[in-house]
Amino acid sequence: MSSGEAGMALFERRGEHYSPTLLSTGPWRPDALHGGPPSALIGGVVAAEAGEGEHVAGIQIDLERPVPIEPLTIVMTRRTLSRRISHLTIELHSPSGRCVAAKALLLRGEPISTIASKDVPPTAPDCLAPITWPDHRPGEALVFHRDAVEHRIVEGGYNLPGPSVAWLRLHGPVIAGETPSGLAQLLAVADFGSALSQAVAPGSGMALINVDVNVTLFRAPVGPWFCLEATGNVSDAGIGLAVTRLRDLEGPLGVVTQSQIAHVYKGAE
Repeated sequence: MSSGEAGMALFERRGEHYSPTLLSTGPWRPDALHGGPPSALIGGVVAAEAGEGEHVAGIQIDLERPVPIEPLTIVMTRRTLSRRISHLTIELHSPSGRCVAAKALLLRGEPISTIASKDVPPTAPDCLAPITWPDHRPGEALVFHRDAVEHRIVEGGYNLPGPSVAWLRLHGPVIAGETPSGLAQLLAVADFGSALSQAVAPGSGMALINVDVNVTLFRAPVGPWFCLEATGNVSDAGIGLAVTRLRDLEGPLGVVTQSQIAHVYKGAE
């Protein structure tokens, strides 16, 4: 890993603590993380805990409150239900208390013969140009979605009513000096399904913020590129649901579902 790549890391490991870098910052407030970096941290822990022959079939991540830009610690427990099914419970704690809770499902399958389903892949990322951010000003504070992630749009896009399709990848590692697992890389960007699925009218002064990330997989993800095919629906009560199909360069992977609540921008009330 080059020094430049290490400088793009989302966290630095310091003993049992993981200190967020400024690249982990979210768009809503300067003292809190985007949902992607803590999800990526959880993905790395789960991937490392999975034993030989175990498949990570699902991860449910609850973003209980804004994750502060403070050192984080991880608490994990395993519960074995049978020789083929295990659950992992993961919590992220900051000095002010628990901020993220997650649960992972690990399965042991048996090799079988399958019939390949018809798959029409989207335009490959190498054929697309990275998006630019028109509101970006030189010297502006770093934010995760713009500075740590590369986005290449196939269809639709951000700030547009969905559905949208996009390829995403991290510019650097999750933890400085460590090679991230495919699962960690995927969870870093799976959160963007919510933004790509937006089902509110452009210019309304509103956005839908997701409060969870639920990933279900039928095979192991292979990074760094992941494609998100996102659709969304929202009720008159201001509650939304984003559903995103996932794939990497090898083909389909699984799905992401996210619950959303309406947020009115300051000055738009």
